[in-house]
Amino acid sequence: MPAFKKLLKTCIAFANGYGGRLVIGVDDDLTVIGVSETDKARVYDELPNSLYDAISPGLLVEIYEQRLDDKAVMIVDVPQSMKKPVFLKEEGMPKGVYLRAGSSTRRATEAYVEALLRESKRIHFDEEAIHADITVLSQETIKNLFTRMDRRKLEAEKVICRSAINAASYQPTVAGVLCFCDSPQAYLPEAMVLCTRFKGTSGRNILVTEEIQGNLDQQIEQTFSLIKGWLISRYELVGAKLKVQTLVPEIALREAIVNAVLHRKYWIPGAVKIALFDDRLEIFNPGNFPGLVDTKHLGDGTTYLRNPTIARLMRRFGLIEKLGTGIRLMQESCAQVGLAAPEFIDGADSVKVVFRFLPSDHNNASEQDKLLALFEMRATISIKEVEQYLSVSRNTATRKLNQLVEAGKIVRIGKGPSVRYVSRER
Repeated sequence: MPAFKKLLKTCIAFANGYGGRLVIGVDDDLTVIGVSETDKARVYDELPNSLYDAISPGLLVEIYEQRLDDKAVMIVDVPQSMKKPVFLKEEGMPKGVYLRAGSSTRRATEAYVEALLRESKRIHFDEEAIHADITVLSQETIKNLFTRMDRRKLEAEKVICRSAINAASYQPTVAGVLCFCDSPQAYLPEAMVLCTRFKGTSGRNILVTEEIQGNLDQQIEQTFSLIKGWLISRYELVGAKLKVQTLVPEIALREAIVNAVLHRKYWIPGAVKIALFDDRLEIFNPGNFPGLVDTKHLGDGTTYLRNPTIARLMRRFGLIEKLGTGIRLMQESCAQVGLAAPEFIDGADSVKVVFRFLPSDHNNASEQDKLLALFEMRATISIKEVEQYLSVSRNTATRKLNQLVEAGKIVRIGKGPSVRYVSRER
């Protein structure tokens, strides 16, 4: 059985997140090894006391037994703490604060600890002051939304706030700078979107990179226009007509960009990153899912706002129609055109949305159907790409391509290392 200190750190990490479940008696490679009667007694007797005595604030967990592969294991259900950050007393704050990073437990950074403190005090980062004069805000942009520059109205909307040094003066908030400053990157340097187009699928060969700056309205519109253009450039002309190949539905693309900009953690030094590969589009967002969002039930309408002021302002800009519907719209729009649903990967302190250019029934399709689907998405295909796509050897990839050639479904172009294959329909 793992040492109690390791268990305590994992419990702390779960409590600082959204709760979790520990299974004692299963090895790292998922082999069920069981728990002895002696270890059971120790867990029942010592773990609850340790969680209360060694951790601040103390944790109350549920402990019970279960049988897996005819062996007894112990389950420890850890709830999310309502008083964060939770930390190991002997290490103190902030050193004793831990978080989950995938399947491992890590010591939290100071920035993460500060975020937990804000969360426990119900203070949102987008309401905090930026040390600048309110003249950095664009009056023209403000008047487009509020008709006039009324300081009382702007303070009520949390676009500006009273200065902590001089109560008679005002400062812009984080939300105010992001929404109404022409150059918010001067105050929040990495509040931008970094768009990169790669050749191939590995991310080693960069074709072009664009930095999208400006206020959030500008970032969303310019990013959407750029990525949409990149996707359209992959469409193929067939005679005088444009062969429709919806790599990512426009509504899904826009919602994914809006979500990334709206829900990211702006105190993390990193940009929203969008990467277009030959076989997928990835949108990387600094900051994990906010609140009690369950990745198993995405799209059910559950909403938790990390940046409520930004959300309110973006809604007034017309960038958000109805909160809590974005992910469902992404899923439904992909389903309507027969594409695989987007994947949502929750990292240590990040979320990545992946749109794969594959049909929705790809997982149950035969290898031949998978190959034909690939030809629908690309102009030409190499043997190497088929190797990677199907995870097969070069000989197997060549044999499968030759079968499609013999069946009259694709055409071989060229010879030797430069040989390529195209669909006969193109």
